[in-house]
Amino acid sequence: MRKSRYLLDRDLKDKFAAQSIDEHAIDLSLTSPQLYLKEGVTNINPRSVSEPFWEEYTDENIKHAEAQRLNAVQLRNVIDGVLKKLVADMKQAVEKTRRSFDRRIFESKQAKQKLEDQLRDVNLLIDSLEESIKNTEKAIRDKEQYLKLAHTRLDTRNKRPNVELVYDPAQKRLIEEVREIECEIQRLQERLNESHVRLRNLDRDKLILEKDIETKTNTIFVDEVECHEGLRKSILIEDW
Repeated sequence: MRKSRYLLDRDLKDKFAAQSIDEHAIDLSLTSPQLYLKEGVTNINPRSVSEPFWEEYTDENIKHAEAQRLNAVQLRNVIDGVLKKLVADMKQAVEKTRRSFDRRIFESKQAKQKLEDQLRDVNLLIDSLEESIKNTEKAIRDKEQYLKLAHTRLDTRNKRPNVELVYDPAQKRLIEEVREIECEIQRLQERLNESHVRLRNLDRDKLILEKDIETKTNTIFVDEVECHEGLRKSILIEDW
C-alpha cells in the first residue's frame, strides 16, 4: 500500500510538473522575451519513453493502486468486524462482571445483616445472662447469710450447760436447715459456674461476630465503593 501511494504520488508530481512545462510552452509567443536557440534541441532525449509506455505506466500505477485500495477496504472491513466483535465481547464481559459484583455485594450485605442479627441476639443473651449472674450471686449471698444464722444458732445452742444440751427437735431442725441451705448454695454455685462458662462462650462468639461483621463491611466497601462504583465506573467502551 505504501509503495502504491509512493508511485502514485511520484507519478502525479511528475504529471503536474509536465503539465506546468507544457502550459509554459503553450504560453510562449513570438514576442516572449525568453526566446533562444539551442543546438541539438531536435534530438530525441535518450530518457524519453513512448506514448504507449507512458499510458501503460500510468494505467498500471492506477490499477495497482486501485487493487491495493480494494484490498485495504476489504482488510478494513475485516478489521472492523473483528473490532466490533471485540467491543461486543468486552461489553458482554463487563456486563457479566457487573452482574457478578451486584450479586456478590447483595450476598455480602445479606450475610452482614445475618451476622448483625446474630450479634444483636448474642448481646441480648449476654445482658440477660449477666443479670441472671447478678441475681444468682445475690441469692448465694442471701443464702450464706441464712447459713451463718443457722450456724450461729447451732453454735450458740451447743453452749447449753450440762444436761440442758439436749438433741431436741429445734437442734435437729437447725441441722436440717444447715444441710438444706448448703445444698441450695451448692446448686446455686453450680448454676453460677455454668452461667460464667456460658458468658465466656457468648463473649467469644461476640468477638467472632464483630470481627466477621468488620470483615464483611470492608469487603462491601472494597467491592461496592472502590471497585464497582469507583474503578469500574471509569470503564467506558465506545461502539465501533
